[in-house]
Amino acid sequence: MPDSESSIAQNESIGILVSPKELLEIKEKADMGIEPYRTNVIEFLSFINDLNKASAQWEDLPEEVKIVGRSSSDPIQLSSTGGKLVYGLAIAWHLTGDESYALKAKKLILDLTSTYNYQNEEEKEFHWGAQGILNLSRGGTPYIYAADLLEGWAKWTPADKLKYQVWLKEVMYPKVAWASRYRKNNWGVAGSFSAALIAYYLMDHTEWRLEEISPEVIRLSPKEAFAAHNRLQIGRQKTTKEWKFDAKVGLWGILSNGAIPEEIRRGDDPIDGDHLPSDGSGTHYTMTYIEHLTAHAEFLHRLGNNTIYDNIEKDGSGSLLKAYHFVIDNPKGSHCFTSSRINALYMAYNYYKDPAMLLSLENCGPGNISGQRLALFGRLTHPLIE
Repeated sequence: MPDSESSIAQNESIGILVSPKELLEIKEKADMGIEPYRTNVIEFLSFINDLNKASAQWEDLPEEVKIVGRSSSDPIQLSSTGGKLVYGLAIAWHLTGDESYALKAKKLILDLTSTYNYQNEEEKEFHWGAQGILNLSRGGTPYIYAADLLEGWAKWTPADKLKYQVWLKEVMYPKVAWASRYRKNNWGVAGSFSAALIAYYLMDHTEWRLEEISPEVIRLSPKEAFAAHNRLQIGRQKTTKEWKFDAKVGLWGILSNGAIPEEIRRGDDPIDGDHLPSDGSGTHYTMTYIEHLTAHAEFLHRLGNNTIYDNIEKDGSGSLLKAYHFVIDNPKGSHCFTSSRINALYMAYNYYKDPAMLLSLENCGPGNISGQRLALFGRLTHPLIE
């Protein structure tokens, strides 16, 4: 792992999933009519413009957020839709130079800073396991991507950034850190990535302590929290007893054949099978887990740390690459990643240069331009170049 302070100093050029420099290169190639850049940019801007227009009808965020019906789409600002909008607006600003995109992204980010609670509406008070934890982990994390892309813009002031950082520290971090430390499934993957990314974004406040309330009280510096949640993400992939977390079945982690039992159990397929016979919930939740983990892997890769991309235990378990192969390159039965989740595959292929991934992208793509929840806009930012 590179020195944390030097990583922060380079933050503007590194980017979380894409940098301003890379976006400028994409823009220049699109302007010259080079494919797939031209088509990707046109499709991306059309998507963001339509979503931005639709957002005018969204209800304002209440200060005390309560999640209705345990919905992953409530409030819409913390849904996958809201995450795509705020991050997409920041990207669109870099691609077009139109400051109205950045201004809207700033407003959406700062709107979060007056919110708190995130309990289930039917509960009398907040409880650990509330849907709001997952909504913050998945829908709230792309707001950090957006804020990172606003860095250096005169209208994203130090006071704006500090206000957002305080909210991340006080409201979002304790909740996503719980998921990071407790959950084995995709909730935990999203939680570990979110908690690590928050810690990274707060590293300029070396004196701050990030407080975790559950499953035990812990106070960590941003640097300590960053290391802890990256370590938890690696541990989550393990199949050994000490890394069981809250697994609901007798197998857990990423098995040596690439299967993810904690996600497969949510469908009708056997958790110890050699492939996924159906295209049901277990298959789709497996793709979701992989999508979340790829976003974390890509973020660390940009910092010079390939531990998630390269992770594999002595028995062959714990491998993200094998998890991809279990789905897309399985001799007993393969599946295409869905049109949104396939955006993660663009990012992963950019790292692995794996022939099976390339074949799957060619046969199953191009997919939509937006992505699912965390590995967003992969087709735009990590285009498949022939």
